[in-house]
Amino acid sequence: MTKVEQAAFPTTSRLFGTNGIRGVVGEEINIDLAYQVGSSIATLFKGHPILLGRDGRVSGRMIIEAVASGLLAQGNDVQDHDLITTPALQYLVRISNGGAGVIVTASHNPPEYNGFKVIDTDGVEIPREKEAVVEDMVQKNHWTLSSQPGRRIKQDRIDIYLDAISRHLEGLDPDLFKRLTVVVDVGNGVSALTTPVLLQRLSCRVVVINGNIDGTFPGRQSEPRPENLNTLSKAVLQENADLGIAHDGDGDRAIFVDETGAIHWGDRSFALVEDMILSEKPGSRVVTPLNSSMAVKEIADKRNGHLILTKVGSIYVSRTMLKENAILGGEENGGIFYAPHHPVRDGTMAAALILKAMLTNGQSLSKIMSKLPSYHMSKEKVLCGNSGECERAMQRLSEKIKDKVSSTMDGIKVQVDGRGWVLIRPSGTEPLIRIYAEGKTESDVKGLIGKYKPLVVESLNG
Repeated sequence: MTKVEQAAFPTTSRLFGTNGIRGVVGEEINIDLAYQVGSSIATLFKGHPILLGRDGRVSGRMIIEAVASGLLAQGNDVQDHDLITTPALQYLVRISNGGAGVIVTASHNPPEYNGFKVIDTDGVEIPREKEAVVEDMVQKNHWTLSSQPGRRIKQDRIDIYLDAISRHLEGLDPDLFKRLTVVVDVGNGVSALTTPVLLQRLSCRVVVINGNIDGTFPGRQSEPRPENLNTLSKAVLQENADLGIAHDGDGDRAIFVDETGAIHWGDRSFALVEDMILSEKPGSRVVTPLNSSMAVKEIADKRNGHLILTKVGSIYVSRTMLKENAILGGEENGGIFYAPHHPVRDGTMAAALILKAMLTNGQSLSKIMSKLPSYHMSKEKVLCGNSGECERAMQRLSEKIKDKVSSTMDGIKVQVDGRGWVLIRPSGTEPLIRIYAEGKTESDVKGLIGKYKPLVVESLNG
């Protein structure tokens, strides 16, 4: 059973993209904007303590100081966690009894980018209507200096977050973890503070690569795409490991490598977790964007699950999970949202769930993956000069193929009977157009990309 969550939120505002505010430092992102964002967040959450954190980007320390200044200037107290993953800060906000949060991060974007994710008092990124309020205050300077500045207190509570994840693995035989070798590629990101530590606590043998936090991302590109994970794949084979895990810069996503060195898209790991969770609680609600694999729907149907489709973006998944009381959410990019812990995407929680699936089944990851429905997927992108060019290209494309369009909930989706589908949408974080295609065979996917990518390029060129 599938439900489509139509137009759940207003149109994205000018500052906020699909996932927070992002841009190139020195261009879209600067000290003045950081101070204004901090002041606006403080005004939105007047009187609330604000939990503050950052990823390891080179510009992070500079940007976080400006954000903190804005928060303090409005009289809000600041709990400064400094280096921390996004999901860890979100969890700490949720248990903070009324606090809100902001983390300085650009997630998987290149090193020259930075930005802000704003966390509501429920520990989930603020909804679109609150984004619009922040943007309006930034534009109009709707705040004044407080006569009594707030206090800034250094915090280090990441152990509380790790303890919470560990509780979801209780009941599994501790000796089973001792037999596992896991290679973790944190991509020089802040997940160095979470996933390897959790695995070591569980007594796994842990091998870490790209483990030093370095905002220039010298080891590999921050986004854990398969083409960036050859070193991890080779390390899994060299170490005779049972599992490989790769994270992005702020730790909210995870991509997995099985013991044969095969790299699995996020759709596959999500489908595996979905199958495990729905086998335990059949009939539960599961939320996913409309660019997720057909395997996700097939498993939901098999387990009598209720599948709810949203626009692309973690905020839509999280907010819809809360609204629908869903147990699980997932994205094709490696984001897994587990409501019994916290309904946000969390790379370390995802790693724990994959380990649980392996140990519960008593089988290797490749063996479990082989039992899932099999489809082929491809993702392409076409660069634009700016977001305006992307939007104009999308309008031209929409006119060209209007007779074939099956959905315009987010971009343009074309369903091809018997072959699969293609989704074309402008990125919410970079000036480019993304193309997703899925089919029953590799030939089907190549055919879809071969047909629609040239149409995108033509539309971009006018």
